[in-house]
Amino acid sequence: MNGPTFAVELFQYPPPRAILEEVELAERLGYDAVWLGDAQLLWRELYVMLGAAAARTSSILLGSSVTNPVTRLPSVTAGAVATLHELSGGRARLGIGVGGTSTGMVGAPPATRAQLAAYVGAVRALCAGEPVPGPHGEMRLVYASAETRPPIYIGGSGPRVLALAGEIADGAIIGGGTCSPERLQAKLAAVHEGRARAAADGPFRICLSATTAVHPDRESAYAAARPAVAVNLNYTDPAWPLSAPARRAREAVMEIYRHDEHMSPDAAAKFAAAIPDEVIDEFAIAGTPAECLAKTRAIFAAGVDEIIANPYGVAGAPRGATIEAFAREVIAPLRR
Repeated sequence: MNGPTFAVELFQYPPPRAILEEVELAERLGYDAVWLGDAQLLWRELYVMLGAAAARTSSILLGSSVTNPVTRLPSVTAGAVATLHELSGGRARLGIGVGGTSTGMVGAPPATRAQLAAYVGAVRALCAGEPVPGPHGEMRLVYASAETRPPIYIGGSGPRVLALAGEIADGAIIGGGTCSPERLQAKLAAVHEGRARAAADGPFRICLSATTAVHPDRESAYAAARPAVAVNLNYTDPAWPLSAPARRAREAVMEIYRHDEHMSPDAAAKFAAAIPDEVIDEFAIAGTPAECLAKTRAIFAAGVDEIIANPYGVAGAPRGATIEAFAREVIAPLRR
């Protein structure tokens, strides 16, 4: 896949059939990929939904944004994603991170970078049908081969995990609501630092996950984006530059954030007083169509290969309306 691409990120808080309808909508509208999240106890099960999506679509790429080494054994992840790659005709992508909400929901700490690196290596080998050492002897995924190994992306928001993505993965997913130019450049530099150490020089793509809300009324779009901006503030690595308003907002959010409200649009009112409009602009592609188009152009110009839009419904509309608005007002003009 060459050139800038667009994806949609659909966290699975709606019912399963509604999610599948959104996946089909994204494919009809020309999105290149869809990514689903992995947070047990909170969202509908990742691989059940990805398998159903594979059966209902024909061309859109299907990925996890992101799973982790703590709540899923490497043999389980390899079996799930290799099956998905086979079922979908080679359309799977595997996104892996250290954990966050998924681990927090069960009271476990996130993985270390060393654990993440070992996990990526084990899953990659298993998906290709290669043997790997296990806790009780050698393991091998019996039905796997080179054709069932999907590209592996590492998702993260801190400098060391992003550098690891550049070093060992097939792509990086930059998280943390990175829409300010200064912070985006710093995160891209971390990925490129890792790429300079990479053993292989194969294809590599840099994706940016961004909260998205498009509406003629800027304030309504900003209001819709607040739940995800709150999450991104809560997980912001202190290594990155933050404006003074964003630092104050982060302190306020950390006092009231809960894992079971992660990315939920129902939490918008809760964060209204904590997150001013100027901070929304730093952490989301939100606002009028012209503003969202301009920000998207700037993100691609900075060196991002794929924008993963995490859509929020505006003014009571479903998030499908934002999926459509982003395709119409941003993707279509950029593809003309």
